[in-house]
Amino acid sequence: MSPATTAARGPAGNLPAEVTSFVGRRHEVGGVRRLLSTARLVTLTGPGGVGKTRLAYRVSAELRRAYTDGVWLAELAELTDPALLEVTVAEALGLPEESARAGSGALTRFFADRQALLVLDNCEQLVPAVGRLAESLLRSCPDLRILTTTRQPLQIAGEALLTVQPLPVPEPDAVVTPQTITRYESAGLFVDRAAAVLPGFTVTEANTPALAELCRALEGMPLAIELAASRLRVLSLEQILARLTDRYHLLTTGPRSAPPRQQTLRALIDWSWDLCSDAERTLWSRLSVFSGGLELDAAEDVCSGGELTRETILDLVASLVDKSVLIRTEDGPHVRFRLLEVIRDYGADRLRAAGEQAALRRRHCQFYAHLAARGDARWVYDQAEVLRRFQQEQANLRVALEFAVTEGPPETAQRFAADLESHWYVRGHLTEGRHWLERALAMGSTDHWTRVKALRVSAWINTMLGEPARGEALLDEAQALAETLPPSVGNSYIPLIRGNIRLFAGEHPAALALFGEAIEGFQEAGARSGEMWSLVVLGLSRGLAGDPADGYPELRAAIASAEAAGEIWWRSFAQWALSVLQWRAGDLRAATASARQSLAVREQVEDEQFSVGMTLEAMAWIATAEGRDRRAAQLLGASERMWRAMRTSLAVFRSIQEYHRQSVEQLRSRMGPAAFEAAVRRGTQLTPDEAIDLALERTAEPASGAPAQRSPADPLTRREREVAELLAQGLSNKDIAARLVVAQRTAEGHVENILSKLGLTSRAQVAAWMADNT
Repeated sequence: MSPATTAARGPAGNLPAEVTSFVGRRHEVGGVRRLLSTARLVTLTGPGGVGKTRLAYRVSAELRRAYTDGVWLAELAELTDPALLEVTVAEALGLPEESARAGSGALTRFFADRQALLVLDNCEQLVPAVGRLAESLLRSCPDLRILTTTRQPLQIAGEALLTVQPLPVPEPDAVVTPQTITRYESAGLFVDRAAAVLPGFTVTEANTPALAELCRALEGMPLAIELAASRLRVLSLEQILARLTDRYHLLTTGPRSAPPRQQTLRALIDWSWDLCSDAERTLWSRLSVFSGGLELDAAEDVCSGGELTRETILDLVASLVDKSVLIRTEDGPHVRFRLLEVIRDYGADRLRAAGEQAALRRRHCQFYAHLAARGDARWVYDQAEVLRRFQQEQANLRVALEFAVTEGPPETAQRFAADLESHWYVRGHLTEGRHWLERALAMGSTDHWTRVKALRVSAWINTMLGEPARGEALLDEAQALAETLPPSVGNSYIPLIRGNIRLFAGEHPAALALFGEAIEGFQEAGARSGEMWSLVVLGLSRGLAGDPADGYPELRAAIASAEAAGEIWWRSFAQWALSVLQWRAGDLRAATASARQSLAVREQVEDEQFSVGMTLEAMAWIATAEGRDRRAAQLLGASERMWRAMRTSLAVFRSIQEYHRQSVEQLRSRMGPAAFEAAVRRGTQLTPDEAIDLALERTAEPASGAPAQRSPADPLTRREREVAELLAQGLSNKDIAARLVVAQRTAEGHVENILSKLGLTSRAQVAAWMADNT
């Protein structure tokens, strides 16, 4: 039976009718249509199973009436001989067999005077030949347009590319209900296919969490979702999720009508593997040791060796991106690459079979241990970049730390965990930091300054987590070991942290003596970070112990030193401490100005928790003194959320906790218990960005229970809508940052949040959304 026999009714062509419903992809459909209106060759790229073919079919069906001479489809998935390409396409067009031989010009004659769309599906194994054919046809046939699907571009002149991404999935912290979960296209597809497999399937309160987790586990891949839904014939949704640890075994039994390579997930990835060269396969398997993505320097360092020289890695990475094995993403000026989890698992199997896994895991651990050491050494001078890289690499850091604490040696594991100290306490990953440090320290004693550092970092984290006695014990061990070693600047951190324990307890005379000892050692050694820390806590302790103005000189000296060095974090902490002392002195205007300057760190160091939580608390006290009660209560709630995120509370800082208690008592008395609790609860519901907008008075104070400056139909915050408007104007992330006077990383974070909330994949889609919602 010829393709024309099974074609859908309508204008000429051979496009088959859809046999299953098309779910989602509204923005992608619009994007392809727009590209076809301006470009004569449009290529849809993306990994196998992402839905390129379905998208091409849907767009072609919608455009069928726009092409008076039809939409013509040639399926090339099973073709491997480029010599048969023209013959295969001609046969798909229904041309007589005798005219369909290669080089006959039959295709050119067919399309020469036709206004038509030619769809070439699954071209990846024939890319050079398809490129030559497309170029020839477009030159000879002025009214022809071509739409191709392939895992790598054709790379010919005039080609417009659209990378098809996996479907949006619920964020890990998203609150989903049976009514809202199908707004995520991955969940909508699963529910649609599930209802076909198991009539009567519905989303309930009970199975909604499992559905959300399943979509995340399958990474929004349409083929994997459809294969998983087919398992509902014999398994519950929860059982499918539990069995996903062996994806290749579970995700089988696709439709019999699908090509063999799409009937199981394993076969689909085998197809991609077969399309790669030996060098590309080697790199693919070695890249499987990474988790959560990687940057090029990591691939060059970890994956080179043997037949892969460091110089070849860049070109091989580019080839794997072209073949849609690697997915390229941008983080401002930084480019990252990631493997979908199913592709990573496949590569790991190949790496084990090659006997290379242990060696690659060790190299991976060494790279990230060195990354941590470089970040620690550059902390004072390059904080935003150090913290960005640590946060981006969190999944890799965990994998590398696990290897370090299980394979050793102890000194490497202890140094690695301790060198990440800024990541642990600035980002608020206190509990995780303690976990890794305890495991590293438990590996055994090493008579080295490395162990001293690990002990004192662990002591500080335990103190911040409300366990000062444990912190003191760790410091005792650190000091005993330090006394057996040659002198080092590391000695000065021991009295500094002991002084912090005294400061937290409100024991200011003892704290002042210890801080004096610490600062003398840091100044003698020229250790600027330790000196700044000492100046901040020395000034704060003096101001809390007596007249607030007594602490101003050290705090201003710390601020000046930080500004001279380009340091961000201690400058922010010093501004917070200054605001507290100015508030105690009754200078509310100056206290507000200092607190605002402290919050500026959030515009430069994304996701910072500690100093932001402290500053929101201080601004709540200022608002209480000003009689702005609802604002004060909401800021208290926002600060509480920050502390909860760090798995600790303000109670660890007892001398400060008293000011918190006094503020709460005043507000509760003036507002009444119910109104106070409602306002605090509203504050705990604010996102960090919303809380900072409130603190800086960028938004009006939201009524209890109501989103800040947001209508029920608008998922964006006021700042996100402002960024979306600039996106719609075509501004780059750098331009948006300059326009809003924020760090570029902050602008990039807003863009990522906007895309995630709206379920979009490109900036052009944001512009279209804004046009529909303004």
